[in-house]
Amino acid sequence: MGMSMTVTLSELNVLAEFDRRVFNGVIHYDNNPDIQVQEVDGYKFEFAVTEAISKKPYIKGNNDEPNGGHHARRPSRPGYFPGSDIDVSGYEIADVTDTHCVAFNKFCMYRPHLLLLTKDGYRRQYDILSLDDMEASRQMLEAMNWHHFMFFNCGKDGGCSRLHKHMQLAPLCRNRLKPWPETTAGDVAPAKIPYQYILRRFEGDLGPKQIHDLYGQMMIEARKILGLDPRSPEHVPHNVALGRNWILVIPRRKAGVNGAYANTLGLLGMISVANEAELRCWLDQGAVEVLKQLGVPQ
Repeated sequence: MGMSMTVTLSELNVLAEFDRRVFNGVIHYDNNPDIQVQEVDGYKFEFAVTEAISKKPYIKGNNDEPNGGHHARRPSRPGYFPGSDIDVSGYEIADVTDTHCVAFNKFCMYRPHLLLLTKDGYRRQYDILSLDDMEASRQMLEAMNWHHFMFFNCGKDGGCSRLHKHMQLAPLCRNRLKPWPETTAGDVAPAKIPYQYILRRFEGDLGPKQIHDLYGQMMIEARKILGLDPRSPEHVPHNVALGRNWILVIPRRKAGVNGAYANTLGLLGMISVANEAELRCWLDQGAVEVLKQLGVPQ
């Protein structure tokens, strides 16, 4: 399936295109979500109640294959890459590299909120990031003037809702909570982080190959934290966030607890819920307690 729309990749063009598609009703975006802010032991939370995600579909598990399984090379449906469970028709923006293209997220929590997809629709979300993934991510972040960060929800327990491998880009908004590695210095965060994490900071613009090597080392630590055999090919549920000079990996144990679900953003305290009932699931259990169970407690 070819991308039907090619926008020259720049922050300005992508924003203009985003606004155009919101205006035309293609993208679900709520520009005025109901936001509540909370701080627990120095860890900041932002709860955004937004209609935009109320229609979002979810997979049941890592083996919830679209179209009758991984190897069923069925003809692709219109709007889908072969093997994919993400419909990109109307959301396409452009090719980023030979291996990746970028589209708008149908369920936008931010202006803009982007999906960076592998063009091979058989690549899976429970696999760790490849060098190609890092190259495309870095290229896209550069095109967006580093006003965004990339995040990746690896596997069902990492909070992914689709199986076709994709990363996401969210803006570093002035008036919204930013990922804590962006607002802190050094390897230690000032707040009490409820879960175990691996953070690496680097100077200057590190190339994709070096970032990917760093990530490989971090994944060895992530396996240890989860008690997995470092040599086994077993799937490692985790979250990744990547900024201009930092990369964060959060090992994950489960997708949700008693109705409180989170992907990478949720673990960073940037929590979006569809309604008040979902918000209650977080507040009643205590947001810090939820994060401890979704990750591995400190």
